Amino acid sequence: MFRRSKSRSESRHDVQTEARLRNHREQEEKRLEEAEAEKQLQQKAEKLAISEPKLSSGSRPHTQARSAFPFYPARAVVADEKVPWAVKWPDYSPTTFTAPHVLANDSTVKPGGWADPVDPTSVDWPCRASYEGPIAFDGHQQPLNPRGRTGMSQRGYLGKWGANHAADPIV
Repeated sequence: MFRRSKSRSESRHDVQTEARLRNHREQEEKRLEEAEAEKQLQQKAEKLAISEPKLSSGSRPHTQARSAFPFYPARAVVADEKVPWAVKWPDYSPTTFTAPHVLANDSTVKPGGWADPVDPTSVDWPCRASYEGPIAFDGHQQPLNPRGRTGMSQRGYLGKWGANHAADPIV
C-alpha cells in the first residue's frame, strides 16, 4: 500500500493548527487559573469583611434588634450612625446578658442540654454558617451581629452563639 505524503502546504497547515490549539489551551488554562485566584481572593475578603446593613434611603438600621424586650435588661443606647461595626466607637459598652435558662441548658454540662457552652471559643465555628456572610468576632471571641451594634452582647434568650436558625410554621 502506498501512502501519499503530505504536501508542504498541508504540513504547514497542520503546524499552524497545532500552534492554534496549543495557544487556545494555554489561554484557557490561564483563564481558569485567574478565575481560581479571583475566587480565592474573594473568599479571603469575605472572611475578613464584616457585613454592613444595606439600607434604603431614609431607613434606620435594624431598629427591632435595638429595641426593648420585656425579659431583657435595658440595652446600651446605640445611635443610628454608630450601628455599623466599621464606625469606630472605642467607648462602646454593651449590656451583657444571657438568660438563666440558657445557661442551665449548657450542652457540655447538662445531659440533653440544647444550649452552647458559656465559652464561645469551645464552639466548632467552621461548622457554623450564617446567611449574612462570614462570622466576625469581637476581642472576647464572641460573634458579632452581622448587622451591627445592638446595645447588648452575649446570647439573651438564644441558645446558640452566632446565628440561631429557626423555622416558624404558620397554621
